[in-house]
Amino acid sequence: MEYILKNLEPMKVFKYFEEISAIPRGSGNEAAVVDYITAVADSYNLEYKRDSHNNILIKKNSNRSDAPFVLLQGHTDMVCQANAGTVHDFEKDPLELYVEDGYVKARGTTLGGDDGVAVAYMLTLLTSDDKELPNLECLFTSSEEVGMIGAVNLDYSDIKSKMMINIDSEEEGISFVSCAGGVRLEMSFKSDAVEEKNKLLKIELKGLCGGHSGVEINTGKENAIVTIAALLSKMYDFEPFNLVSFEGGTKDNAIPREATAVIASPDPEKYNEIISEFIFEKKKIFSNEEKNFKIHTSKNKHIGSMFTFADTSRIINEVTMAPNGVIRMSRHIEGLVQTSSNLGIIKAEKGEFHSVHLIRSNNEYEIDSTVLAFSRLAKLLNCEYITCDRYPGWDYKADSKLRELYVEKFKDQYGYEPKIEALHAGLECGLISARIPGIDIISIGPNIIDIHSPDEKMEIASVERTYKLLTTILKSIKKSLL
Repeated sequence: MEYILKNLEPMKVFKYFEEISAIPRGSGNEAAVVDYITAVADSYNLEYKRDSHNNILIKKNSNRSDAPFVLLQGHTDMVCQANAGTVHDFEKDPLELYVEDGYVKARGTTLGGDDGVAVAYMLTLLTSDDKELPNLECLFTSSEEVGMIGAVNLDYSDIKSKMMINIDSEEEGISFVSCAGGVRLEMSFKSDAVEEKNKLLKIELKGLCGGHSGVEINTGKENAIVTIAALLSKMYDFEPFNLVSFEGGTKDNAIPREATAVIASPDPEKYNEIISEFIFEKKKIFSNEEKNFKIHTSKNKHIGSMFTFADTSRIINEVTMAPNGVIRMSRHIEGLVQTSSNLGIIKAEKGEFHSVHLIRSNNEYEIDSTVLAFSRLAKLLNCEYITCDRYPGWDYKADSKLRELYVEKFKDQYGYEPKIEALHAGLECGLISARIPGIDIISIGPNIIDIHSPDEKMEIASVERTYKLLTTILKSIKKSLL
């Protein structure tokens, strides 16, 4: 292959990153990239174990007599999002990488820096001839972005390490030492659709920024599904219509950037003034980065059925009344979102409605309380609801030797102290800490901006600095720290 990143440092890190970027690796489609990782392990005669969920644990022994086992961990899958108009098959096509203004990007799609950089770092360390590294256990987990399926199903009995560095953070200079747990909640109903009649109006919202539904839930990023529903609510209040379809979002852990609704009305033009006023008012209150959104209306082809007035109202009510966004800020950690909910996916057509919400909290009680609020709403609207893919949070460890070492080495390299924070997002650290009691964990990573969106970009210099810090920490870990 022709390497686009061949002149970037660290050369081996970017070589591995570019090679895995040529392999489609959306969640649930990791077999090929794990085949690649396995081939690397084979070529260096490294011990490894691969399971039926496409997790792979690779071990490399050290020559140091004082070297303990240290676990490095990241996930192989990526969120697959593309800009409207970008033709890209995430099941077959390689990412089209390019370099611009000191960043690595992918043309029209997500980059997969989350968490491809961890894969590249671990492969580089496993194939390094550096004699000062400790015994390494490198864990590549699968399907993290869709419920941490790999980490949930992993057999942890082969892991010897008592310290772990997770490489799934996206901001240099910040180490996460605690994270939120979460649960996926799905609401749905089925009813008899009625025969479609009247004229159809298609309403499309595009141009919102989108982003990560955990770490960016309090940054002013607007939810396209909720925004369209707010418009539909105003239109329905003016004069009821029949909803034909409503669709938006593709991932529960991404704030939706686009949504589309189709309505049936004898005179769709009567809503023009409401739509224009809505756009005007939203542009006044949306953050500057969200003001470039567009709402486009057009005629739509007939599909044969539509929702009743009552079911149209149920759908609008579900979206506008369901908890969404920040629910509670932490009273103990300044600036930390404690509890939130994100409406990530909606699909309504032909009498069937389905929505997917991701509830997060650093407090298990508040997860349960938010689920209860959804259950009351489900009863009110006569909807079904289920919860699934629940995962635990990661508790703060007061006496972390690894965290102290990280702070020391960071200060030596950068000249100032890093931030130690909790994260309002799910990390596999929660599951791993629950399965390996007492393990000492930190989470670090280079600067990766706008993850889970086609604007994702990874800072080249930060990748190099973070790799240098990672190797320095590893070389300083001794048995006496355990």
